[in-house]
Amino acid sequence: MKRLTFAAVVLAFALLVVQTAAADDSYMIGMQGVGSLMKSPVVYSGNFMFGLVGTWEISLVDSMWPDPADSTARFDYIWETFFADNYIDTWGAESWTGHFDGVTLMAPPHFRFDTISPAGAIEGDITFSILVRDWYADEILSQQEKHHNLNLSATLSVNPDLGEGYFEETCGHGSVSSGNFNFHNPPMDDDLQIVGQLQTYTCPSPVEETTWGAVKALFQ
Repeated sequence: MKRLTFAAVVLAFALLVVQTAAADDSYMIGMQGVGSLMKSPVVYSGNFMFGLVGTWEISLVDSMWPDPADSTARFDYIWETFFADNYIDTWGAESWTGHFDGVTLMAPPHFRFDTISPAGAIEGDITFSILVRDWYADEILSQQEKHHNLNLSATLSVNPDLGEGYFEETCGHGSVSSGNFNFHNPPMDDDLQIVGQLQTYTCPSPVEETTWGAVKALFQ
């Protein structure tokens, strides 16, 4: 009998401190849209090609950047601030990488997905990097290298406080990439295709703290 009581106490204690998470939702997503780092405000937006049904938007703070009217000054600022000091001289993989996140910007870039199927909205921070290959391995950015299709990779971090509808109180993360990022001077936009994956799950609920003595008292 004592053994059964002890087992019951252990089980009750486990139920008090463990919250079983809901099953994950996994989405393979494809996104088609336009935008430009060379325009202000910096906003990329478009529609989902697959995985979700609805629209998406990515934005970042550029209030300290030069005005888009001077495209040369704006690109030079972007290059010197985010790329120039991040050169990799590994043979065969010479490149620059620009990092756009909460460290290099005033605030992390932001994403929002407004979805029809499932119906809701999900948003949070997105950090991304753009890789520019130094095809001539001379540590000098050429016009061909600048305007060649560049590689973009990004990670998504879902903010559960901003979810709506199906995604209310949803946690999650994901990663996406594109192989056709380009710098285009205004008024031209860059036409992007972005693919990747998104994992979402119901955020664990806080559990009530209690003492071992309080648990044992339940069975006295």
